Amino acid sequence: MHKTLNISDDSGFIGLANLSKYDSFISPDWDFEMIKMRIIEQINSNNILFWSTGREDNWKVSITIANDLVTNEFYRREEALIQVTNGKLHLVNYETLSMAAQFQDTKLPENHLAGLFIELENGTYLVEFVQIINPEEVEKRAEIDFEIRLELISDPSEYCPNDFGNIFWNIY
Repeated sequence: MHKTLNISDDSGFIGLANLSKYDSFISPDWDFEMIKMRIIEQINSNNILFWSTGREDNWKVSITIANDLVTNEFYRREEALIQVTNGKLHLVNYETLSMAAQFQDTKLPENHLAGLFIELENGTYLVEFVQIINPEEVEKRAEIDFEIRLELISDPSEYCPNDFGNIFWNIY
């Protein structure tokens, strides 16, 4: 299975989330450090994978299941676990997470991002995600900006648990 999705990014962050488990609300007075810590907590709980894109843009994301990555050469790569509990994962951006962090009545996914999902069997997935081109090299832009490979794993205990201290590729 293969799906390509387009997502806007006005802050330099996007990710893949299990929105039925992601704990979004923080406070009406949250700050960046608070939302960053929440996202890291949720990464380590296998509810989201979230990364810095390197700049603001509209991104094309290719998602495949259990296939090898199509791209052999890339700028950066990461691997982590995510859990699917409601048959889908959603592509999200910082703007939608920050809105849900501030307003308790904001339901994710927001309407404008509701169609950005991939349907999957429930379970734990090993996720390999890559950024194809250095985001500072705009003139070399590839057809796809990010490639994500999902593989359903039968025994999550055979893998290192997520234990990350920052949002992927984040310098802040």
